[in-house]
Amino acid sequence: MKFRYKRGIPVPYARQGYIYFKSLRFSGLPVREQERIRRLCDCVGGNNGQALLEHVTTGEAVKSVCQRHYIASPTTLYRALKRYYVRFPQDL
Repeated sequence: MKFRYKRGIPVPYARQGYIYFKSLRFSGLPVREQERIRRLCDCVGGNNGQALLEHVTTGEAVKSVCQRHYIASPTTLYRALKRYYVRFPQDL
């Protein structure tokens, strides 16, 4: 999957790109940074934190992640994704 600017997320293009590629490099990040991303996903995703973490770190389609985690509506994950981009730490 390639990076696409999400107009519905109130974060500038360059920042969205940074967050997207930083999240995809999740497995290569230091353990401390991985834990910060995990905690952020749990915080903004609530019960769907694990699904959100899977989506942002693998780049897999929202629909397939929703099916695997038994989430009825992809909109639920999109809302969590919006909160993830807005609350992503500046110093990460």
